[in-house]
Amino acid sequence: MRRTSGREGIRRTSVVDTVRLGGALLAPRGPRPALWTDRRVLRLRRRYGPGPVRIALPGGRLVLVLSRRDARRVLTGGSAEFAPPDLTGGDGVPPHLLPHRVPSPPGEDAVERRSVDEDVLDAHQQVHRIAGPMMLRVQRETSRLLDAVAADGELTWGAYAAAYRRLARRIVLGDSARDDRMLTDMFGALLAGTAPGAGRFRRRRPPAALQDTFRRRLRMYVERAEPESLAGQLARSPAGEGGDPLSQVARWLSGFGAAGVTAYRTLVLLAAHPDRLARVRDELSGLHAAHPPSPVSVPYLRACVLESARLWPVAPVVWRRSTADTRWGDRVLAAGSALMVLLPLFGRDRATLPYADRFDPDVWLDGRAAADGAVTPFGAGAGRCPGESLALLVTTSLLASLLRGHDPRLLRRPRGLSPGRPLPQALDHGAVRLALDPLPVRASGR
Repeated sequence: MRRTSGREGIRRTSVVDTVRLGGALLAPRGPRPALWTDRRVLRLRRRYGPGPVRIALPGGRLVLVLSRRDARRVLTGGSAEFAPPDLTGGDGVPPHLLPHRVPSPPGEDAVERRSVDEDVLDAHQQVHRIAGPMMLRVQRETSRLLDAVAADGELTWGAYAAAYRRLARRIVLGDSARDDRMLTDMFGALLAGTAPGAGRFRRRRPPAALQDTFRRRLRMYVERAEPESLAGQLARSPAGEGGDPLSQVARWLSGFGAAGVTAYRTLVLLAAHPDRLARVRDELSGLHAAHPPSPVSVPYLRACVLESARLWPVAPVVWRRSTADTRWGDRVLAAGSALMVLLPLFGRDRATLPYADRFDPDVWLDGRAAADGAVTPFGAGAGRCPGESLALLVTTSLLASLLRGHDPRLLRRPRGLSPGRPLPQALDHGAVRLALDPLPVRASGR
């Protein structure tokens, strides 16, 4: 049955469909099937589409975008109709679905927050202004990781993640934070919403105490403001006066964590696709050994990272807030509604995209992805992720450093990850084990 709100005019889900959708999308849970391919969501598209549908939750104005055309409109539309959500949670967005899962403090100015992000993250440049020190850290951490892989005989997600977190702490907070695993553990517990039930914190600290301890520890690094870190850039940014620097820095840490997952999945994809790996190898062979790689010098590898993000987005939900009443055909949606765009619903749409379930980095080089408008793993328009360029800089440099002298090889092939077959809708990267086979010296660069 379809219901219509007399005031808004937008279709609303039935009680049964609301319960089903709540289980698929809105309830914070642990590992689960890819929410965007859940049959419940696809059923809603067939039943309520093509226009947007309001999820009939008490006191909420959550609206699910179901058509590709509407997704383009919401993602690329101007602020006269749509704006990024209020990250304080005032828009009714479930906390576990907020960008980076880090709510902003009440009263924080969204425009100022965005200005700080764009300045400190150098959002409009492919190469960050302190890329040199960052790339040096990438090289050192990957060198140590390769030494560990040589000793252990394999690369696991656990070993990779530990190395990547050290790198992220150095880039965001400074070299003095490199070995502060406690900070990362506390942050992970807070993000998961499991404190006091996460690992070493189980039954030891109430959530409020854990949050306070984390912020005190984080403040130490923010106040230290090492010059060649993002915290140091924040301290020097004219846009950074006012606001809450701790929340800002915490969001950057969370964003780096998501980028690390994407990079590891890219490594897995390249190991499973020898022809794509060969193209990366050709690209890397043209680099001088003394020159650190960047997205500018390795565009195909950069495209591989973007393709990994399309196939398995770490942040699959993009939110927009309607800033005015908007018309959808003969129906009207009230201002102040929170519109939910499930990126993989469009990025993995078999009915529209010939490459939906393929690893095809060329779509990011020949204009197909850009022309689509709904294939946007980093978002689009006014809410595009300001850390996109920095994330691509770090991940492509990390992968290039690993691949310059080594070939990745799957030791345990995930189900469905075979050339010529449709890629799975979800990838448990934590279960993937890789070998990194050393290349002959002549093949590893000049």
